[in-house]
Amino acid sequence: EASGSLDVVLERLADFSESQEALKGRIRAAMAYPVIMLIIGILALMLLVTFVVPKFVDVFNQMDASLPLPTLLVMKASEIIKFYWWVIMLVVIAVSYAVKQFIRTARGRRIWDKVKFNSPVMGPINIKLAMARFGRTLGSLSQSGVPLLSALQIVRNIVNNSLFADVIDNAMEEIQAGKSLAVPLSRSKWIPPVVIQMIGVGEHSGELEKMLNKIADIYEREVESQANMLTSMLEPIMILIMAGTVGFIAFSIVLPITQMSRIIR
Repeated sequence: EASGSLDVVLERLADFSESQEALKGRIRAAMAYPVIMLIIGILALMLLVTFVVPKFVDVFNQMDASLPLPTLLVMKASEIIKFYWWVIMLVVIAVSYAVKQFIRTARGRRIWDKVKFNSPVMGPINIKLAMARFGRTLGSLSQSGVPLLSALQIVRNIVNNSLFADVIDNAMEEIQAGKSLAVPLSRSKWIPPVVIQMIGVGEHSGELEKMLNKIADIYEREVESQANMLTSMLEPIMILIMAGTVGFIAFSIVLPITQMSRIIR
């Protein structure tokens, strides 16, 4: 409205929203299969522990023989899940609700944002996603004629991370003092060096908008690539975990039967 090009700005905002939703959709699609596998695996284990294992427990109790430790552990787990599953569900729901409410507070939000950036696997992906959102939003707004400080204020509300919002706040203060955008960003440990270099080149060459969009393109591709790689790694890991758990349960059931058969001989 201020620049007289509202139609152009709205069109670019629509393109930006479409690209962000498309990226989110691709990440959700990549994560769908591992999540479905995890749910099915948990349900299968619950059925195994609550319906199959108790039948063997009755047999072992009738034999009145000393059982090995793996069998005792599985029997105890089966008993707890069978009789106290509702308590476990209530605890899980209560803890999830408490964590969700804590994250809504200022302190909880800051802790959660720090965990998202510092986590070993998802941390780099979250940082790159923030860089992509930062570059795409700031580039689109600057390209539409929005002043840099106003654009940064809008970006601050879009990045959805309090740590990165602090970085933008510091950058806005130093820009008002006459410094360039690259200088305050370079002091943050969350901003990759390549982003600082590209922003610096864009400011010196007068093509900041082009560089910001380039940053967004690079990191959007990297986020999608890493999300696909992560899901491809999760599938065999989950299969190994499920196979190991089922194998341990089968071993704990077969072990006392083997011992008893040796005693009978």
